[in-house]
Amino acid sequence: MKIYNLGRALVLTGIVELILASLFYSDKRVILSVLLRDYSYFCLLIGVIVIAVYGAITKN
Repeated sequence: MKIYNLGRALVLTGIVELILASLFYSDKRVILSVLLRDYSYFCLLIGVIVIAVYGAITKN
């Protein structure tokens, strides 16, 4: 269950970073926005992969 919660935490972190990136982009801080966008992408990607792998492992 801890691995599943880690995946959920990564997805939540990715969503928060994406919201922050949009706020910084509207404030004309493009470099910080691009950096947060990249981190958000990887957090979402890794979080979804962790949840999918955990689901596949526990199903058997």
